[in-house]
Amino acid sequence: MRLPASPAPLQPMIEQLYPCPHCGGRPKIGRSQRVVARFGDAEYDYSEFGKDAGPPRLGDTLPRPLTAPQTEKLVSIFCTECSVTTDWEPVGDNEKAAMDRCAAIWNRRLDRPATTSETLQELIEKELGACDVQYVLNLLARNDGDWAERGPIFAQLAQRLVDATVVTIDSWPIDPVLHDAARYRKLMQLAKWVDIDGERHIQFPKIPTPREHSDMLFEDRIAAAIDGMPDRDRW
Repeated sequence: MRLPASPAPLQPMIEQLYPCPHCGGRPKIGRSQRVVARFGDAEYDYSEFGKDAGPPRLGDTLPRPLTAPQTEKLVSIFCTECSVTTDWEPVGDNEKAAMDRCAAIWNRRLDRPATTSETLQELIEKELGACDVQYVLNLLARNDGDWAERGPIFAQLAQRLVDATVVTIDSWPIDPVLHDAARYRKLMQLAKWVDIDGERHIQFPKIPTPREHSDMLFEDRIAAAIDGMPDRDRW
């Protein structure tokens, strides 16, 4: 009787990566490429894609011209906050295996900095928003001691809520509710049915967003993109 094959060991995935050991930031997969040809090779190119290309750059994934030297694909893991990165790993024929090697290197870095007095302030500034008012009030209501120690923390929480509320009021005024309803109706007018593998789906159009809107708030950029579309047919 043949025994069942043992399950393959679980490989690290993006959610299994530890936060950055330097700043606690979010790790992310980086991709690039580097020249395979070496100095002295007859096919080596001394143009900007050869000798002058320099070391691999994060995000350099565009195909090179046919006259440029051959390159190999690379992957790494880097921090989105402070740009700490692992060494580049060649992809070869298996990109997931290369990412697993990078993940093993990343998770071995455990020299995290000690907690400082600024850590709590950074957490409050990054994570607390106007929608957390009830949560902070609940903390205040359930606190039954240590006011001398926790008072400054509650003061920081309250100040952050005030600041976030002011920003939220500026970003989400009440008057554009009807404008948002019109945008929704415009999207409904442009939606269409699509049959995929015998199942019916609703498909919305791809809406281009200008590059000059990149500095706008996420919601405002979406609204501007929809407003730039032709008005729906009211007949």
